[in-house]
Amino acid sequence: MSSEELLDHPFYEVTAQAEAQAAKGHLTYQKFTCVGCGNRLTMDTPNKFYKQGTCDQCTATTDIEAQGCNFLLIMVANPGEST
Repeated sequence: MSSEELLDHPFYEVTAQAEAQAAKGHLTYQKFTCVGCGNRLTMDTPNKFYKQGTCDQCTATTDIEAQGCNFLLIMVANPGEST
């Protein structure tokens, strides 16, 4: 098993966990591994998960739904409260 495989997990399991964190007011950013060049990529839009992604380095399109993904979590200290 390659190190990239250890970073990506089943799409629907990851999105369920990310949605639970977003519901708490936290930010999640989808991450995936490019099938073309192996780069780890992060989507720009928080709390949105895509089934396909295109690499900005090699332009390969990855089927994220089939390959899997992960997410970056940014925990908000007091979600819903303004500072």
